[in-house]
Amino acid sequence: MSPSRKFVASGLLGIALGFAVLVLAAYVALRAEEHRRSAGVWLRHTIEVRSELYRLYGMLQTIESDQRGFMITRDERFAEGCLETAGQIPVILDEISERVRDSPRQLEAVAEIRPLLSERLQIVNEGIVDTRSGQLDDAVHIVKSGRGKSLMDRLQAIIDGMIEHENNLLESRERDYNSARGAFEAAIWALGGTIVVLGVFSLLNAQKQMTALESSRDSLKVAYDQLIAETTRREALESELRQSQKLEALGHLTGGIAHDFNNMLGIIVASLHLLRRKLAGSDGDHGQLIDSAMDGADRAAAMVRRLLAFSRRQPLAPQPFDPNKFVSGVSDMVRRALGEKIQLETVLAGGLWTTKIDQHELETAIVNLAVNARDAMPDGGKLTIETANCYLDDAYAAENGDVKPGQYVMIAVTDTGEGMPSEIIARAFDPFFTTKPVGKGTGLGLSQVHGFVKQSGGHIKIYSEPGRGSCVKLYLPRYNHVEATAEKPLAPSNLIEAPLGHPEEVVLIVEDDETARRVTAQGVRELGYSVLEAENGRAAIDIIRRRPDIALMITDVVMPGMDGARLAREAVFRRHNLHVLFVTGYTRNAIVHNGVLDPGVKLLTKPFTLEQLALKMREILDSK
Repeated sequence: MSPSRKFVASGLLGIALGFAVLVLAAYVALRAEEHRRSAGVWLRHTIEVRSELYRLYGMLQTIESDQRGFMITRDERFAEGCLETAGQIPVILDEISERVRDSPRQLEAVAEIRPLLSERLQIVNEGIVDTRSGQLDDAVHIVKSGRGKSLMDRLQAIIDGMIEHENNLLESRERDYNSARGAFEAAIWALGGTIVVLGVFSLLNAQKQMTALESSRDSLKVAYDQLIAETTRREALESELRQSQKLEALGHLTGGIAHDFNNMLGIIVASLHLLRRKLAGSDGDHGQLIDSAMDGADRAAAMVRRLLAFSRRQPLAPQPFDPNKFVSGVSDMVRRALGEKIQLETVLAGGLWTTKIDQHELETAIVNLAVNARDAMPDGGKLTIETANCYLDDAYAAENGDVKPGQYVMIAVTDTGEGMPSEIIARAFDPFFTTKPVGKGTGLGLSQVHGFVKQSGGHIKIYSEPGRGSCVKLYLPRYNHVEATAEKPLAPSNLIEAPLGHPEEVVLIVEDDETARRVTAQGVRELGYSVLEAENGRAAIDIIRRRPDIALMITDVVMPGMDGARLAREAVFRRHNLHVLFVTGYTRNAIVHNGVLDPGVKLLTKPFTLEQLALKMREILDSK
C-alpha cells in the first residue's frame, strides 16, 4: 500500500477512531449529564419535601398558638387565623402525599398522620366553639386533658421521622449527584485536544448548571434562615403572651381584691378623720395615734394603687399638656426628693410636641424614677431630666414587639449612679422585684411606671451598664389635635379646713355596704349637708321620685342589681339638674373604658379623706 494511501488510511482510521472516541465521549457525556440532571431533580425534590414538612409542623404550632390566644383574649382575630390555617393543612398534606408517592414508607407515614391530624383539628375546633359560647371551663378542660398534647407529640414524632428519612435521601442523592458530576468531567477530559471547543462549551454549560444549583442551594439557605427567624419571632411572641397572661392574672387578682379592700380602707380612713375632728382640741396623744393609723391606711391604699397601675387597670383622666412646662413644674418636687447631695439638671427641647396622658400619674412616675436614681447615688451625683421629639420607626418596632411606629414625646431620666447589669434590667419591671435591702422598697415603683406608660399607649426603655449610670426613657404618644393644654397642679392631699355645705343642700348617698354608707353619711353631715341614704339603686330611684330637692347623688359604682352607672343614667333622666359623684374602690368597665374615664364623669376613688370629699362635693355643686 502506497504511503499516500497509508496516510489516507491512517487519516481515515484516525478520523474514524477520533469520531468513535468523540461519539463514545459524547455518549458518556450525555449519559453523565442525564444522570446529573436526574440527581439534581431528586435533590431538589427532597429539599421541597423537607420544606413542606417544616411548613406543616409550623402551621400546627400556629394553630395551637392562635387557639390559646383566642382562649385568653377572646379576640376573634386569633380564632379566624386558627381556622384559616386549619383549612390550609389538608391541602399541604395532599401536596406532601403527592410529592412522596415514590416512597412507600413516606406514604405510610402520611396515611398515619391524616387521622391524627383530623382528631387534633377537631379538638382545636371544639375549644374555639366552647370559648365562643362562653363555656371557657370546658375549653380549658379540653386543653388540660392532654389529648391535644398527646396528638401533637405523636404528630411531631411522625414528622420528625419523615424529615430524618428525607435527610437520608438528601445525603444519598447528593452522593449520586457528585458521582454523576465526576463522570461528566471525566468524559469531557477524554475528548482530548480535538474537541476543545466542545469541551469548553460543555464546561460552560456545566458551570451554568452548577450556578443554578448553587443558586437553588442559596435560596434554600435563605428559606432556612427565614424559618429560623420566624421561629425566633414566634418564641418572642410566646414570651410576650406568657407575660400578658401573667399580667392578666395579676389584673384579675388585683381587681378582685381592690373593691372590697378599698371599701374597708375607706371605712377606716373616714372613721379616723371623723374621730380626729371630734377629738380636736382634746388633751392626750390621740392625734399621734390617729396619724399612725392614717399612715398605715395610706400605705395600704398606695399598694393597691400601684398594683392597679402595674396591671393597667387604674382609671386615667388624660388631658393634653406641654411636657416642657410639666417638667419645669415638677422639678421642685424632684429636687426635694433628691436631697442636697444630688444635682438636678433639666434639658428641654425647643418646639416640643404636645402629649395627652394623665398628668398626675406622670408626676408620680417621674418622682418614682427620681427616687430610684437617688438610691443608686448614695454618695451624690447628677440627675438629668430631658425632653425631645422622637420618631420610632418600623425597625425599632420590630425589635420591640409592643411598640407602634410613630411620633412620640420622649422624657428621659438619667443618673450617674451604680447602673444595672442586663439580667437586672430584664426583671426591672416585674412586680415585687427589687435589689434594695428589706424594708427599703416594695419592688412596685418601676412596675407602676411601666403599667402606666403602657396603659397610656406609650413605651418605656431602660439603658444601663454597671458603673456607668442608668437612663430610663418614657415615650409618650404625640397628641395632634388642636386643643388648649391643661396644666392642673395636684390638689394637696391634706387640707387644714374642708369647705362646708348648707343644710338646704340635700345629698343622697347610695352604697350597698351598710358600714361604708353609714360612715360616709356621717362625714357628709359633719360637713353641714342634709343627708338621705339608700342601700341600692332601686331604693335611690324611689327617693329621687319623692324628693325633688336633692342637689347631689353620691353613689358607689359596683353594686348588685343596678350598678352606679345605670343608676346615674336613670336618675339624671328623671332629674336633669341632678349632680352625680361616683365613689369606688375599683371599677373596670362601668365608667372607665380602655383605662380612661368617660367624658363628664366625676370620680373619687376609695379610700378618700373627708377633706377630699368636701372639695369634690363643692367643686361639683358650685359648677354650672
